[in-house]
Amino acid sequence: GAATITIINRTLARAEELAKVVNDSTSAKASALAWEANQSVPEGTDILINATSIGLAPQSDQKPDINYQTVTSNMVVTDVVFNPADTLFLQEAAKQGAKPVNGLGMLACQGALNFTLWTGVEAPLDVMENQLREEFGL
Repeated sequence: GAATITIINRTLARAEELAKVVNDSTSAKASALAWEANQSVPEGTDILINATSIGLAPQSDQKPDINYQTVTSNMVVTDVVFNPADTLFLQEAAKQGAKPVNGLGMLACQGALNFTLWTGVEAPLDVMENQLREEFGL
């Protein structure tokens, strides 16, 4: 249901390629930007997603090089990184008042989908999510 999507990538051509897929396949209007150091989050962003592996253990002391001052309290900020669950990226966004969402839900859904594909049995997603929260102390 997103009206617009901005895709930022280190390689502009890859961002443009993904924006084309979004434009051709959905009703959303996608645009592409080349990533720059200390990247500002575009004004009006509602959802900010780190779709990189930056911050994944054992490099959990790293975070995407963005201008965290441009993250606002109106944003939901999510990370595909799940280990650690509370990444530096999410911590920095939370300091700006944004609502952080960790990558554990994504991990559980990926596992559930694979479980169902491999076994033909509907995966117990709630059990999987609870186990992940327990594993990560959440």
